[in-house]
Amino acid sequence: MDRSRLSRFVNQRLNELPLEAPAVVSPFTPVRSAVATMQEGSRSCVLAVDDGKLAGIFTERDVLNRCMGDDFDWDQPLNTAVLTREPRTIASNRTIAEAIMLMQQFHYRTLPVMENGSVVGLVRLGDLLRHLAEEYPEDVLNLPPRPHQVMERPEGG
Repeated sequence: MDRSRLSRFVNQRLNELPLEAPAVVSPFTPVRSAVATMQEGSRSCVLAVDDGKLAGIFTERDVLNRCMGDDFDWDQPLNTAVLTREPRTIASNRTIAEAIMLMQQFHYRTLPVMENGSVVGLVRLGDLLRHLAEEYPEDVLNLPPRPHQVMERPEGG
C-alpha cells in the first residue's frame, strides 16, 4: 500500500466510520447481568452510564482478571469492584491514527467515542483492521505473511 493511501486511511475521522453501538447498563447492574448482556450481543464490553454520563466500562478482560476468584460475588453491582471508572475516551472528530495511538499506548482494544458529552459508539481495534481490509482489499489481502522474506529455494514436495 502506498503512503498516500495509508495516510488517507489513518487520517479519516472516527465520525466517518460505521461505529459499533455500545451495550449500555447502569453502574448498579449486577455483574451477572452485565456479563449476560455481553453474551447476548456477542460484545466485548458494556458501558455503564448513569444519568446520561459515562461512568465506566466493563470488558471481557475485566471478567477474566477481576471476577474469576473462587469467592467472587456475581450479584454485586458493577461499580463495587469491577467497573473501570472514568475510562479513556476519544472524540468523534479525532482520526483513526489518534485512536490507534491511544489503544497502543494504554493497551486497549476498545475505546468509547464521544460527541458533545455523550457516547456515540465504540471504536475497536479489530473493527479498524476490518475496515482497512475492506477499503484496500487488493493491498491487504494479497500481502504475503512476511513481505520482505526471500525464498532461497522452492518450497513444496
